[in-house]
Amino acid sequence: MANTRRRFGSIRRLSSGRWQARYLGPDGRPYAAPGTFASKTDAGRSLSGVETDILRGSWLAADRAGIKLASYARAWIAERRVKGRPLATRTRETYLPSLDTWIEPYLGDAALGKITPAVVRTWHAEISSKVGPTATRQAYALLRAVLSTAVVDGALPRNPCMITGAGQASSPERPLLDIAQVERIAAAMPEHLRALVLVAFWVHLRLGELLGLERGDLDLDAGTLLVDRQVIETDDDPVVTAPKAASRRTVHLPQPAVEALRDQAASTPLAMPTARVFTRRDGSELRAHHVHGGWKTARRKAGLPNAHLHDLRHAGLTLAAQSGATLAEVMRRAGHVSSRAAMIYQHAAERRDAEVAARLSALAKPGDSGTRLARVDHLTIGDTP
Repeated sequence: MANTRRRFGSIRRLSSGRWQARYLGPDGRPYAAPGTFASKTDAGRSLSGVETDILRGSWLAADRAGIKLASYARAWIAERRVKGRPLATRTRETYLPSLDTWIEPYLGDAALGKITPAVVRTWHAEISSKVGPTATRQAYALLRAVLSTAVVDGALPRNPCMITGAGQASSPERPLLDIAQVERIAAAMPEHLRALVLVAFWVHLRLGELLGLERGDLDLDAGTLLVDRQVIETDDDPVVTAPKAASRRTVHLPQPAVEALRDQAASTPLAMPTARVFTRRDGSELRAHHVHGGWKTARRKAGLPNAHLHDLRHAGLTLAAQSGATLAEVMRRAGHVSSRAAMIYQHAAERRDAEVAARLSALAKPGDSGTRLARVDHLTIGDTP
């Protein structure tokens, strides 16, 4: 039968004599109202109700709202793309335990359309009582991301994950290593790993990027290094992939990094361009746990038992910001896609500058002017007034 057009949607009479209502959802896809109607008037009322729901922001796609969270979340992980690329292996290995242990057993059988803010709050309180803050945060962040896509798909009117700060990390700020401390730790590392520590600090590479470096990535005459791959540790064997999105970059090397890499290259002068820069003593593959093992011993010997390996990158980027690097320059050296992460190092540099100003102010207190001038003459960033 011919459609009866309306301002919103359309109605047609079926061969059975009943009436069907159809419309375009806010996602641009065609939908049919559930079931059929005895009269044209009833079909029109159904469409009016759908239009009202869309205007209020409470519309749900009936064919999606009934999907169980477990199946939707697994499809989400399998099909998820970030800047056109599938999820990294390590990311999937982080998501799946959260889904298996903390989401599916509690919410897996719930239909998407039935997951409300109250349901999420109850779930969050329950898992918070059973597991630590990191696992809770990861599970909540995954659920929020999955349900954000469900909103786009029309299965939810809005994301029910509305607990302020629940998906955000809140680790305490790390202390900054200075150059002397970095050199102490490097000296305490096994000889074949000393250059790795110095490059992590001066060139700000992530551990996976350091492990993926090949001889052909270095141009020590030009003083540059190409970040072209990274090694991702997985539950099975390590995987070599492209670096993080938009993190492929050429970095200019400070002189201490050039010297460290020259010494490293001199230890195995016949290596091929595709040979890894950093290996074990016998030339075999260097793994992340080998580096962490050496680091744990070295930091204790250096008198810095609480220093983290990632502190090298953090301290090096902060030093770059202190040297006058702009936000864009810090982002480029770090391989950051957004300015949010790079701003951490800008803020740290500003705080250090404020400390210097406070020290200078302390020198202006009443006292012997000759003493004050002598102290200013010898003031350095690391001094304590």
